[in-house]
Amino acid sequence: MKTFELSLKTSEPNMPSSINVYLRENVTAEKESFPAVVICPGGGYEFIASVESEPLALAFLSQGFQAIVLNYTTMQDGLQKNFLNSNILQIAKTFEIIEQNKDEWQIDPNKIFLLGCSAGGHLAASYSTSWHTIRSDDHSVNLQPRGTILCYPVTGFEFGWPRNTSHFDFLIEDLKEFETPDKINQNTPDTFIWHTANDPSVPVLNTLKYCEKLEENDIKFECHIFETGLHGLSLATRSSAKYMTQDYIDSDIATWFPTCIKWLNKRL
Repeated sequence: MKTFELSLKTSEPNMPSSINVYLRENVTAEKESFPAVVICPGGGYEFIASVESEPLALAFLSQGFQAIVLNYTTMQDGLQKNFLNSNILQIAKTFEIIEQNKDEWQIDPNKIFLLGCSAGGHLAASYSTSWHTIRSDDHSVNLQPRGTILCYPVTGFEFGWPRNTSHFDFLIEDLKEFETPDKINQNTPDTFIWHTANDPSVPVLNTLKYCEKLEENDIKFECHIFETGLHGLSLATRSSAKYMTQDYIDSDIATWFPTCIKWLNKRL
């Protein structure tokens, strides 16, 4: 395995961001291109959650995917007004960098999936519903995700998170602009989405509203709602557990990952 970090150079230097790249090495007899997953961890836009970063990257690596973790701009970096638009462009920049390095990194640029957890799920959903409006300087780059994976996502700011929307008032002029269910369109990728029904932090309504609009727009999707479980479980295994307790290690919820791999493989 090879891993390294790259800073993203964007048009907004006050919005720091980077990617951690995880690559398979010396596995196949011939040099082949692999699919990849771009991971947007959660953290409430306050920080980048470590449990949803490297553990997920290594899990996908073990299944034959190259993995890239996007460390997008958060409150720890000193957010600027309308930071969400900048974060969306950071995903596009990640796709551009993959295109530029596709041969060295052994990545098929037409088989890049986008994953987001919690607030990172909101970012992933925002990109998935708007990628077609972004103009890249590199006309050869494919900005479209092959599919989107949303793990207990925030999909809008009117579904119970944050509890106090004034939390973002000084940063986002129009919260409704980022209600992702209303932005779903024919360009939105196929989606795999999961949540727990009693999520205490991000209500399951976020997922239900998103799925409702996916169905209305005839976008293929697979949704799994688990009866009970904490927020931010990541893989729900020892490899990603915040604490080594049964609340964070749940064999039933952990089935989401192998189920997701089957879903991904159907799209390769």
